Amino acid sequence: MNERITTASEATSDWTAARAARWFFGVPLRPRTYANLAYLAFAFPLGLAYFVFLVVGFSVGASLLILLVGLPILLFVVFVASQIAAVERTLAEVLLDADIPADEAEPAEGPIEWLTGLLLNLGTWKGIAFLFSKFVIGIATFVALVTGASFALTLLLAPLHYGNEHVGIHFGRPVHVEIPDLIYQHDGWTVGLAMPFDATIQAGEVISTLADTVWGALLISAVGVLVALVVLHLFNALAWLCARYTELMLSRTPPSLLAEWRARQADAQTAGDR
Repeated sequence: MNERITTASEATSDWTAARAARWFFGVPLRPRTYANLAYLAFAFPLGLAYFVFLVVGFSVGASLLILLVGLPILLFVVFVASQIAAVERTLAEVLLDADIPADEAEPAEGPIEWLTGLLLNLGTWKGIAFLFSKFVIGIATFVALVTGASFALTLLLAPLHYGNEHVGIHFGRPVHVEIPDLIYQHDGWTVGLAMPFDATIQAGEVISTLADTVWGALLISAVGVLVALVVLHLFNALAWLCARYTELMLSRTPPSLLAEWRARQADAQTAGDR
């Protein structure tokens, strides 16, 4: 009986380890990874466009309020922002597999009721706040993408440029790496583990310094494969955070005009069937 339990436990452990290995090494084979990368790549240009539109629109509208021209400009900016938020909600659902329900209020009967509902809806202003924050998110994702991709590609392509001091990872000043000794003292006796590792990487290009042969460059490239896998997992984690933030900010925001039109068509068809 004990042998059976031990065998089952070992089989479960082996299956878990195999599953973890497939999860780690299979990240470049999953379509979700590239959908996440697409969302992160578009975050910066979209965030910049949203920021410029909102700042210019609200600034012009507020400055022209005294002439009464600014009010329709402000209303137009709020309306367009609500539609952009609806597009962002769709992007997150398609690319990030997020679950973001729109506002399920009944379609307005007239323009005054529609405009009042738009301005008094908390989701409208949550969407505008999200669009402003998308600029900050876009900058963060742009830095993360450029840094992570550049670092991983530099290591992966080491055999192509290991002899070039102008291509690679550069340090502007010497970097000293030292592993200290491990010592434990108690009641007059001492246990120590000497770790005499001491190295200094001089300022300049790292790969051409560490790899002076093609075999050394291939070793660095092999390390680059692992680094690239870790970077892809980090990108997926960043996309997961973006999905959760988008769900928080865009949940119950006003639907798009297309969604409202479809709702009206569905209501009209239901009434006709009756």
